[in-house]
Amino acid sequence: MHRETLLEIDKARLEHNLDVFRSLIKPETQILANLKGNAYGLGASLIGRTLEKLGIDYFSVAFINEGMDLRKAGIKSNILVFNPSLFHFKELIEYELEPEVSSIYYLRKLIEFLKIKKIKKYPVHIKLDTGMHRAGIEEKELDSLIDLIHHSEEIKVKSIFSHLAAAEDPDKDDFTKQQFELFDRFTSNIKQKTGEDFFRHILNTAGVFRFTEKQYEMIRPGLGIFGYNLIEKPHKELLPIAQLKTNINQIKTLQKGESAGYNNRFTAIKDNTTIALLPLGYADGIDRRLGNGNWKVHINGKEAPIIGAVSMDTMSIDISGIKCNPGDEVIVFDNKDDIYKMAALLESIPYEMTTRLTNRVERRLK
Repeated sequence: MHRETLLEIDKARLEHNLDVFRSLIKPETQILANLKGNAYGLGASLIGRTLEKLGIDYFSVAFINEGMDLRKAGIKSNILVFNPSLFHFKELIEYELEPEVSSIYYLRKLIEFLKIKKIKKYPVHIKLDTGMHRAGIEEKELDSLIDLIHHSEEIKVKSIFSHLAAAEDPDKDDFTKQQFELFDRFTSNIKQKTGEDFFRHILNTAGVFRFTEKQYEMIRPGLGIFGYNLIEKPHKELLPIAQLKTNINQIKTLQKGESAGYNNRFTAIKDNTTIALLPLGYADGIDRRLGNGNWKVHINGKEAPIIGAVSMDTMSIDISGIKCNPGDEVIVFDNKDDIYKMAALLESIPYEMTTRLTNRVERRLK
């Protein structure tokens, strides 16, 4: 370790969360763990190696370079790439990554490349647009898709999937059910006309809890495996796995009227105000809005507010009345409900809280 600041990942909690999802599905239903965005900021290689040992069925990433990094880290499992590039077919094949196909144009270009390389039955995953209108092949394009699948020996359809837009929102259940209906119709049509044997998946974390009957042959729980989700009341069985911690670098005592930090944003209102400097700032992913007393860290069982402005590499806390010394451990957020509280404070979601942590913060398995 070269920094005292680290994100500690609780392996026992990670395994517990995986078991929660396994308890909700049939034994034969596969689980895909999403490692995009550095595993939502928690450390893709670290998380990936751990989950691979726990018998995860599939991994997914957003971009080819993320998949390449996982391979370089020694991960052997199947990896689905959600946003494969038109310009890196060579790397896709070299690193044995399986692309999402969400447009007819991409599929044609991929088939052309595979023909040149004389590659047959390369695994692909077809994404259907069932209403989210982000990426995905639409109903009007199904005939073209079916024709390409039927006449192209270069590809093998491994799975067909879609993405739920609002599975966590009961007010949008009619829309979600419409997505299921379209997905069923589209996949049945493709299977009937191509004779392909593929598995299906559409459920995210909220979908697994609220629409378990639609698990098909695979689920994609996303950040849920790491203990977080967007359901209004977090599922009681999921346990957040991450704890961000650092240590006190320096302690200072201010007298009444003395200020600290940029723009004098903190001014001591009484003599002998004690502050501590932490080696952690916005370049590590700490939002500047957490300063000025808006967020409290934990030290020796006590709460200490972040004071003044959060700097790029450091921030200060008010430790008046707390017995502590340089080198003492400070918990910025724990593996209980802190991420939810921080997200609410910043009018955001847990996903953003974890993904904003930069690579300067070491990830370590506990």
